[in-house]
Amino acid sequence: MKLNRNYVTPFISLIFLVVGISGMLMFFHLLDGYTEVVHEIFGLFFFICAIFHILLNWKPLKIHFKKGVFLPAALALAILSVLFIVEQQYSPKVDTIILERLAKAPIADAFRALQVDSLAAVKRLRAKGISVDAGDTLGNLWTDNETNIMEVFDLITEE
Repeated sequence: MKLNRNYVTPFISLIFLVVGISGMLMFFHLLDGYTEVVHEIFGLFFFICAIFHILLNWKPLKIHFKKGVFLPAALALAILSVLFIVEQQYSPKVDTIILERLAKAPIADAFRALQVDSLAAVKRLRAKGISVDAGDTLGNLWTDNETNIMEVFDLITEE
């Protein structure tokens, strides 16, 4: 199959637009919970289209690579990326901290924090074969019962 600029260029442009808009929505926490999936999936498509774009434009790109601007720009981008990653490691997001503490809290405290009926939550968990003891933590529930955090959390918060 021969790659055609008439298809790749519009796709990469439109996908760039979707990834950019969803990224801005995520940055400003607008429509949280909806934009992440769109951003991730279209980000993957954007990456694939970018590969096709590079293949189609390899000769002109080689000219840019030889210019003195490319290497410093690539180096600056790499350094900024590493700095953001390191910064995130040393100051995790608030929701990550809350979830970690909630996972380590006694199950009764976790139920109160989540504002759920503890008896109903325990009944739902046991109905799915997840054993619950008074001294458990949320973290124990999914590790001891070989399940995942989302299943346990969904069962607890189910109305």
